Amino acid sequence: MIFNNAIELENNFSDYSNFPIIIFGSGPAGITLALELEKKNINSIIVEAGLKDYNEISQSFYEISTKGSPLANIESSRSRQFGGTSSIWGGWCKPLTNLDYKKFGLDYKKLENYQDKVCKILDIKNSFRESFINQEFKQVEFQYSNVRFNEKYYDQILKSKKIILVLNTQLSHFEGKNGKIKNSVCISEGLTLKLKGKEFILCCGGIENSRILMWSRENNKNLFHQNLKIGQYWMTHYWIQAGLGFLDLENFKLHMKENFIEHDGPIHITNTSHSFSNNLQSSIYLSTNDDQNFLKETVKNLLCIAPEYGKKIARLILNKSLKCGNIFMHIEEDPIEENRIILDKFKKDKNKIPLAVINYKSSLKSKINSKSLIENLANYFRKKDLGRIAITKEVLSLEEYNNIGNYHHLGGTKIGDSVNNSVVDKNLKVHNISNLFVSGSSVFNYGTYKNPTFSIMQLSIMVAENLKKKII
Repeated sequence: MIFNNAIELENNFSDYSNFPIIIFGSGPAGITLALELEKKNINSIIVEAGLKDYNEISQSFYEISTKGSPLANIESSRSRQFGGTSSIWGGWCKPLTNLDYKKFGLDYKKLENYQDKVCKILDIKNSFRESFINQEFKQVEFQYSNVRFNEKYYDQILKSKKIILVLNTQLSHFEGKNGKIKNSVCISEGLTLKLKGKEFILCCGGIENSRILMWSRENNKNLFHQNLKIGQYWMTHYWIQAGLGFLDLENFKLHMKENFIEHDGPIHITNTSHSFSNNLQSSIYLSTNDDQNFLKETVKNLLCIAPEYGKKIARLILNKSLKCGNIFMHIEEDPIEENRIILDKFKKDKNKIPLAVINYKSSLKSKINSKSLIENLANYFRKKDLGRIAITKEVLSLEEYNNIGNYHHLGGTKIGDSVNNSVVDKNLKVHNISNLFVSGSSVFNYGTYKNPTFSIMQLSIMVAENLKKKII
């Protein structure tokens, strides 16, 4: 069932108490949660701030300011519409590992059990192989999803008797007392309404979750604990061009033997748990599709500088074994308390809610980690004659990255064991609030190198399991 605004909801349901769970946000986190609750015969309402499709006026509510290190594409990296950012995502999928979830304080086996469900939603294989290259490096497998949640699930929600979707309704803040949320104050078509529920789940993304909770605390001085680390420890995945290079694909396959992972897309290489630098992970992406212009120019230069080596390269190109092109990296950021989202003191959106500001400084520790990883891989490739890598000057000199994009917003409502170090507990419930949960990448306390959507969906299924125990 779908309503274009909250006014339609109230006109049709003067009493919607038989829909006990209200989910804010209709991206992968929110829709996954509602679908799982539907399977458990539990009714829910999804409240989406945007419209069914992309709209520039609606998108303007996501205006944001940044201070400190540059953050590329930060405004265009999220989408205020039904389906959320899944409408523009690249579809790269890989779950977090046991080692990752230990940092979260979560049960890996429990979350691993949800992988089949997530893969079914995303129309991908449940195959995420990892294969050691040596003690320091491993090849890893991603799956690629073409699912757009707005396209795949609109008709299903429209026909559902268990899910109500309310569009064009912005959550301003929560109201409550004595550690319990009573109302969600929403604005729809210029009118302010209070939606009541038993359980409230915030699934609005890695920036909006913090913004909403901070504004809620501003409006409820005695409801939210003042020590909650709302907005703090914000992180991003830097996406950078780290170099240029050659990969002798056939030689690499021979080197790997039966361990080579055949799959579509680039070759993904990351550090093993034995070689994490500063306890951080990064990954390297080697394209197996030739950049022909780059190829021709490089060979021409090599023939001038080193004729014999240039001839060897040219022969490899002719037999299609040599792959050439840009080398990209995803960088795990060091979680730093001072990197945070705050409310803008001067700018507000059209509904008079303060806009978000990101105070952010890139981490030297992260730069050292990424430099170490690609230098060591370049040396290994040269030693084993698997290829050659030319590393960019900025990576070698630990300069500020010329980052291509910051599409993954992590932290801000991080998971932890107390109000003094986090915002949510291991059940993703906000500390000291009995009926408010947060799901999404904002709960991450470490970023790893992996794209977060798959794990976000696992966490949403976990929340649904916990809510079933509370509701039934």
